[in-house]
Amino acid sequence: MDNDILINQARQLYADLQTKQLSSLRLDRLSMAAYQRYQRRLNRCAICYQTRNYDCIREPGEKLIPCPPRQPTKDAA
Repeated sequence: MDNDILINQARQLYADLQTKQLSSLRLDRLSMAAYQRYQRRLNRCAICYQTRNYDCIREPGEKLIPCPPRQPTKDAA
């Protein structure tokens, strides 16, 4: 085989690999962001549930019962 053909094939393979790698990285980044968003919501729900004086029983798909706003601690000042 001619060296030019080998070089062109290597360039083509590298270009294909690069596009697949970029799409894989993007998918990894999006899935990690979704997981982190899920964790933040889960943590917020746990904290909210601890401060609530009533049960949050609702039908699926109905409007959420909001948490009371956080009150700043006196030690923060």
